[in-house]
Amino acid sequence: MARQPALLRSLGRFDATMLVVGCIVGVGIFRTASSIAGHVHAPALILILWAFGGLLSLCGALCYAELAAMFPASGGDYVYISKSYGNFWGFLFGCTKLFIERTGTIAILGYVFAEHVRRVIPYNEIVLRWVASGAILALTAVNVVGIRWGTYTQNIFTVLKTVALCTLIAVGARAFLAHDTVLQNWTVPPITLDVVQAMGVALIFVLWTYGGWTEAAYVAEEVRDPTRNVPKAIVGGVILTTALYLLVNWSYLLMIPSGQLPSTPLVASSVMQSALGNAGAVFIAWMIACSAFGALNGYILTGARILYALGKDHALFGSLAEVHPAFHTPARALWMNAAIAIVLVCTKTFDQIMTYSTLVISVFFTMAVFGVIILRRTHRTEARPYRAWGYPRAATR
Repeated sequence: MARQPALLRSLGRFDATMLVVGCIVGVGIFRTASSIAGHVHAPALILILWAFGGLLSLCGALCYAELAAMFPASGGDYVYISKSYGNFWGFLFGCTKLFIERTGTIAILGYVFAEHVRRVIPYNEIVLRWVASGAILALTAVNVVGIRWGTYTQNIFTVLKTVALCTLIAVGARAFLAHDTVLQNWTVPPITLDVVQAMGVALIFVLWTYGGWTEAAYVAEEVRDPTRNVPKAIVGGVILTTALYLLVNWSYLLMIPSGQLPSTPLVASSVMQSALGNAGAVFIAWMIACSAFGALNGYILTGARILYALGKDHALFGSLAEVHPAFHTPARALWMNAAIAIVLVCTKTFDQIMTYSTLVISVFFTMAVFGVIILRRTHRTEARPYRAWGYPRAATR
């Protein structure tokens, strides 16, 4: 019998780390500061929230690192949920990703990319949707012709968005060293019930901005030495992004009074406009477009691997598990993701979809994390090249 084409192990630790950072850093960091400041007004509490969000994400990353080392296969949390709770729950997760969350995220990022390009090159709403759809199709085609091409694209745009973040940090640092910052009250206010409730709401925006740290797990089957490289990529990506997010928000708070921040939705653009004039605003608009484009590529690349794993386990989606004989990529899964995402772009339904899908996917992420506890009991003898730090030893006896 002819040997069936398979996915290739061609990604290194750097590639996997860039995938994590590239998917976390989308467009949220460039504008959620305004929404967060609308609920929490004290600069010190804002920075504490960002640090806490990074810590929570790191806790999840440590759990995913153990799961990824145990099951280094494409599909990520689809595999973990199936192993922990059974194929029925894995099937539900895969369908949610296909028809709601992942395709909705791809549609949103395509739209945001086109929206920021329009800030520099004006065009109408119809053209905007064509540009968004064109970006989705172009990046899907790049990922179909080989994971290396998709990875090269990811690495380039992750570097560009890191440059954008470092530029924002440098602007704040320059103002700090020149004693040219706005006057802020950096004391921590009394922690009342109202303050705690406001911080809870603001934390939703923080965690949304940290979303994407799971992405390296989806391509574990294509990573060299995955039991070592995937956990390190997930944890390292979260730590690097947390450091960047804290410094960027410190820069925002140095440049914009906390009282004005809630009414400054385009905070990154305002900071660059203040520091470098119109040239700075144009620069950051292009950088945000690049950031959205890079995140779009990352979610296209990883989303197809979820469908690939779903197709291998369930006959209903069996065609999605086929690997292109020449390119060694899940081409049908990639095109399926693109088709549904473009329908969402054209029908304007993605806002509503993302509103209710966020809660659903958060439930599945929580299930995957608790899968560590379940698997420690049901798969006691399974090899664990990496163990989540802090897990109670008594529970494994």
